[in-house]
Amino acid sequence: MNLKELILAASVTGGLFSAGALSAGVVISPLVPESGFVAPVPTKVVAPADIPRPYQNETIRVSLTVDAEGRARNVDLLDGRDPSLVRRLLPAVAQWRFTPALRNGRPVSAPIILPVQLVDSPAS
Repeated sequence: MNLKELILAASVTGGLFSAGALSAGVVISPLVPESGFVAPVPTKVVAPADIPRPYQNETIRVSLTVDAEGRARNVDLLDGRDPSLVRRLLPAVAQWRFTPALRNGRPVSAPIILPVQLVDSPAS
């Protein structure tokens, strides 16, 4: 059986963030781009286990709010309503930690959309 590897892709206000230590690239799109705003960046990624076969190698959009302390709140799926996917993916994303978004240099809560690509990788 293959191990699941979580890969994220998104642009952080016009650039690509690569988290080599996390073995993931991350793209975060703020819902409302604005001047003086810096998007949150993942610092801890928790990969889901046993993603249902139809969703392997798919990109699933997850909406969430990153609070001013960098915690994921109000995590919800925008794509795919399979109860099995919800049970596995949402609790994993809820455990993620982020550097908080900044508005004019101050930490703020920010709603974001996070595209999550679930990729099978060969077992080692």
